[in-house]
Amino acid sequence: MQQQQHADYDLLAVFAEEAKADAAVTKLRKEGFNEEEVYQLASGAAGKGEFRDHRSNNSRSEYFLQTKRSGPNPLLVVALAIIFGLVVGGLSYLASFALPNLSEPTTLIIGVILGLIIGAIIGIVPMTRVRGNIGQDPAKGSAAPPKERGNGAKTVVALRFPDTDNPARKSRARAILLNNGGRIDRSVGRRE
Repeated sequence: MQQQQHADYDLLAVFAEEAKADAAVTKLRKEGFNEEEVYQLASGAAGKGEFRDHRSNNSRSEYFLQTKRSGPNPLLVVALAIIFGLVVGGLSYLASFALPNLSEPTTLIIGVILGLIIGAIIGIVPMTRVRGNIGQDPAKGSAAPPKERGNGAKTVVALRFPDTDNPARKSRARAILLNNGGRIDRSVGRRE
C-alpha cells in the first residue's frame, strides 16, 4: 500500500496516547469503516497542526471561575438602619420606664442614633456575598493528558472517504474520533 500525503486525507485526528488511537480505529472499523478508509500513522504525520480543542480549556475556565464580592446595597443599608433605629429606640424608650432615673427624650434619641449606626454597619459589612461562586473548586482542575508520543508511536488516525458526497459518514467518523479523545486537524481535507 502506498503512503499518502496528509493533504489526501479527508479527516485526520491526533491522539495523546497510542492506546486511544487504537481504540478509535477499532471503533471506526466496528461502525463499518473499512481498511481502505482508515489509516493509523506515526505521530509526525499530522498536517499543519491547526487544532480546535473540544475539551476544557484553562483560559475559558479561568474566566468562569472568577469570583468577586458584591458591594453593599444602598437600599439594604438604609432599610436596616431605619429598622434598627426603630427597634433600639423603642427598647430605650421601654428602658426609661424600667429605670426611672434615665431621662425620657435623651434615652430615646441616643437609642435611635445607636440603632441607626448599628443597622448601617450591619448593612455595609459584606456577609459573604460572593458573585460567581457557583460551587466549582479550581484546585480540582483537570490535569493535562499524558504525552506518550515517542518515535514511531502511531497516534494519528486518518480517514479517506471514497464518496465525499456523504457528509453523514464524515460526521459520524468525526464524532467517533472526538469521543475517543482525538484532536481534529483542521488543515487536512481534500480540495477538489
